[in-house]
Amino acid sequence: MKKALLSFTLLFCAFISAQELTIPVKFLSSTKNTTERYIGTDAFGWEYTITDNEFRKQNEEKRLNYKSLSLGDIYRADLQNPLQIVLFYKSFNTVVLLDNQLTETARFNFSDISQPIIAEAAGLASQNRLWLYDINTQQIGLYDTSQNSFKTITPQLNDGMKYYQSDYNYFYWISNSNKCYRVNLFGKVNPLGMVEDFDQLQFTAPTTVLFSKDNTLYLYNTETQSRKVIEIKEKSFKSFYYKEQILSIFTNNDITQYKITATE
Repeated sequence: MKKALLSFTLLFCAFISAQELTIPVKFLSSTKNTTERYIGTDAFGWEYTITDNEFRKQNEEKRLNYKSLSLGDIYRADLQNPLQIVLFYKSFNTVVLLDNQLTETARFNFSDISQPIIAEAAGLASQNRLWLYDINTQQIGLYDTSQNSFKTITPQLNDGMKYYQSDYNYFYWISNSNKCYRVNLFGKVNPLGMVEDFDQLQFTAPTTVLFSKDNTLYLYNTETQSRKVIEIKEKSFKSFYYKEQILSIFTNNDITQYKITATE
């Protein structure tokens, strides 16, 4: 009898764990995709993409573009401020700043400063500064664009950096062992829990992320280590982007937008 009860309990627990919690989404629109990389969409409906290493901004009526033939591939684009877009050319250790017309306003080569660094990560911070992660020292710091100087603000990261994301006030990262952290402008580091293995990821709140794994999209809490499946219709996709309740899914053929409200 005890064996039968134990077997039933194990089966019941397996059944419950197999029933993933889900989050419904509302379909908004779908457009044909003619680009290689989808970067994101801003609050005004402009889509940002990369094709043939050309950075593009477009809507239904207009398209702007920027391309540098001398800097190699665009490694990362930071869209948090559409008036000051950051393009990171990792292989040339350089950041380019663009205005809202995709006109180049500044260029910074981190090999040319008084104490050269090798940037592994770059993003926009407040007060004319950039977040940088220097692979030489394995430290995060702030680069002052007006003074052309870099100041580290964290201890050495002994576990490396698997993923990063930033805003004006915080730099978030995930270590190689999937531990999540953030640091503020004054160098205070906070652990944020852990995340599962992922293919792509985006922080939506300090302890909440959207991540994809094997073409399934999840909402995940890094503190409680609990997850919910996002109910999109795509069976496979190349990337995704979330901002202000709008979830954009990028496939080989389409860019589809959904509204999703439960992101915490």
